[in-house]
This record gives sequence, C-alpha cells and structure tokens, in this order.
Amino acid sequence: MVSKSPSLDLEYLRVAIPSLQKVVPQSVGWTLLYVFLRFGVLRRRTADFSNRTVSFIHAVVAIYMCARCLPTWGALLENVGGANTMAHLECMTLSLGYFVYDFFYCLLNNEVENVVHHMFTVGGLASGVITGRSGPELVGCLFLMEVSNPSLHLRSMLRELNMKDSLLATLNDLLFALLFLLCRLIVGPPLVWRTVVNDSNTYIVKAGALGIFVVSVMWGWRIIMMIVRTVKKLFGGAKAKKV
Repeated sequence: MVSKSPSLDLEYLRVAIPSLQKVVPQSVGWTLLYVFLRFGVLRRRTADFSNRTVSFIHAVVAIYMCARCLPTWGALLENVGGANTMAHLECMTLSLGYFVYDFFYCLLNNEVENVVHHMFTVGGLASGVITGRSGPELVGCLFLMEVSNPSLHLRSMLRELNMKDSLLATLNDLLFALLFLLCRLIVGPPLVWRTVVNDSNTYIVKAGALGIFVVSVMWGWRIIMMIVRTVKKLFGGAKAKKV
C-alpha cells in the first residue's frame, strides 16, 4: 500500500510537469496572437477589439474541449474531487495559458474585476494541474464560465462596429443574458456547493469556486437590471405610442 502511492504520484507528475511547461509558451502564443491582430489585421480597431477577438477564439476552443469531457449535463456533478484525465489536463492547461495572458492584459488596463476573477481562475486551474485532482469540477466550471463568453465579446465588438442597434446585436444580447444567468446562477451553484464541501479539493480550488461565484452574482445582478431596464423601456415606448 505504501509503495503504490508514490508510484502513482510519480506517474502523474511525468504527465503533469510537461503540461505545466506548456503554460508559458501558450501564454506567449496568446500574446503573439494579440500582437498580430492589434498591429496587423485589426490595426484600425481598438486594443480592446483585438483582445476580445483573442478571448472569443479561446472561448470557442475551450467550450469544445470542455464539451468532450462533459457528454451530458449530469456529468457536471459527477466525480467531484476525482482524479484528472488526460482530457481534463489538456483543457486546463490550454485555458491556464490564456488566463495568464489575459490577467496581465487586464492588469495593465486597470480592469479590477477581471483581475480578481482571473486570480481565482488561475489559482484553481493551477492547483488542479499540480495536484492531479479536481479536474472534473474545474472543467465543468470552465465550461459554465466560457459558454456565454462568445456572446459577451461579440456584444462589445458589435458596438465598436456601430451595430449596437442591429437585429444581430439584439439577438446576441438576449442569448448572452440567457446563457449567463442559466449557467452561472442556476446550473453553477450546485457545482460550487459540491466543490466546496468535497474533502478531496484543496483550499485553493474551493476559494476559486467561491470567488468566481461571487463575481458571477455581481455580474448577474447587473444583467438582470439591464433586462429590467430594457423591458421597462419597451413597454414605456409602447404606452407612449398608444397615447
């Protein structure tokens, strides 16, 4: 019994260490992609537009990789605190590289809320990769975070393209609000709870889950208020026309 535990740890480390070594090159890769867009293809657009393009690409890739690990919605709550699979490790490593890049971008641009959000995210993902556990819930959390992000970034990009009042922008706003509220404030809390009460998870993973949930509640409240204002404006406009 005593001899098996170290061998299992060493076996995992043989896989985890090369994966961790990819984080820095991947962060550099995301940074170079931003530089290419900012000073090349999208040089006439703002820095935020280029960064959101990078974030949009990451979100699409992350959603695909997470979905491979989560064949059903029920899989979100299965095997919480369990060992990582290679699919979990690849998914977490890719996103870890991206969030390190975006952390420094947000830090340089004084985006305080995103900096706090990314600190919890990077801490949780790094802990999962290093310890070899918590992959199931970390990938589940990553999926719930990223699934609404393409719409979020597209929302800002459409504004810069002067398409704020277009049908596409309206439909995208609705899709973003529905996905965010569903994934982060309805599906997310049970996963956060099971992550926090699970004894196998490190305190960093638990703190990360709670921190992201708190930030999500703050953002969710703003989205709800935005929906309320929009509905009031629509009904107010309709009444004014009748009068």
